[in-house]
Order: sequence, then C-alpha cells, then structure tokens
Amino acid sequence: MADDFRLTPSGWSSFYDAVAQRPPHDTLLKALALFEGGPDRRRFAIDLGCGEGRDAREMLRRGWCVLAIDRESEAIRRLLARTPDHQRERLHTQVAAFEVLADLPACDLVNASYSLPFCAPGQFPALWRMIVAAIRPRGRFAGNLFGVRDGWADDATMTFHTRAQTEALLSGFKVEWLLEEERDGHTATGEPKHWHVFHIVAFKR
Repeated sequence: MADDFRLTPSGWSSFYDAVAQRPPHDTLLKALALFEGGPDRRRFAIDLGCGEGRDAREMLRRGWCVLAIDRESEAIRRLLARTPDHQRERLHTQVAAFEVLADLPACDLVNASYSLPFCAPGQFPALWRMIVAAIRPRGRFAGNLFGVRDGWADDATMTFHTRAQTEALLSGFKVEWLLEEERDGHTATGEPKHWHVFHIVAFKR
C-alpha cells in the first residue's frame, strides 16, 4: 500500500508511471474471489477513481463490464491505451469528479481503491448514499477509507473516518473483510507518510 492522490495535475504523470506495473489492489481481488461460483452471467462494475486502471483492467480480464470514472482525463487516456481491443466493448469511461456525479447506474460491484477519502467532506454523505443505492442486492463494495489518524487528516478538503463511523456506513452490508491498518510508510512517489486506512469488502444483503 503506497498510493498518493494529493498531486497537482502536472504531477499525475509521475504518479501513474510509479504505479503502472503494480498489481490490482487486495480489496478488489478479495471481492472478485467472493463472486466466483455465483450466477453464470456477465457482471457489471463501477470503478470510482480508477486512476491509470490497474483494477479496471483486472476486471476486464476476468470478463466483467466496467464503467471507469476518474476526474483526471490522463487517467482515462492511460486506461484506454492499455486496454486490448477485444475488451474495449466492455469498457465505458467518464471523466468526472465525485462531487459532480448526479447518479450511478445499478451494478454488481463498486470498487473504490484509495479514492473516496478525496471526496470533500460536505459531499461525502451524498456520494455514499449514491454508492449504496447503485449496488444491487447480493452485490459488493470494495475499497478503502482513511482513518482519523492518517498523516493527511489535517486536510480539510478530504474525508476521514473513525472505526465506528466506518462500521456505521456499512450497516446495510454483511462485512466480509474489514482490516484497520496503521503504519509509517511512503507514498507511491516516495514521500514519507503515516497511513491509517480501513480496507473493506462488504456484501449488500
């Protein structure tokens, strides 16, 4: 875990280069494994804050249809450039910030790897309601939230949660994995950082 989204637009290229060869996030892989053995049909996922696309590409590789959303147009360009032609028909993209999303289509999975904390606090409740409403019964949420002791917790433009608040957000789900991690480390671009993160996979009843 070493992701860094607090970059200026000019810094995104370096970030995308730094993470380009990293594997899909553990939360996504755990969620995908839990879907295995279910109904034999094509599933649909929304990848919120998809970045350069390491999670979206894994879902496409496994036969999913994916709507990938990111506020940085470069992220979408990189994802499209690395998506094989035979998978393109199952990939849809949108350049948008969380704060301007009006709704999300019904889906089997919302994946949000290290992206939701970068929603402004005033807009987070509406975004979370939108996420919960979009996930079909027997669908899942996979992603991460930042805890209140995270090294960026003094940033008023970001959203942080206590464990109790995190558990309250998941009250409509069966929690399949909730790991609270706190450690000193570095961002993807090499900056020292104290991480306080909740890793989540949750099943919607």
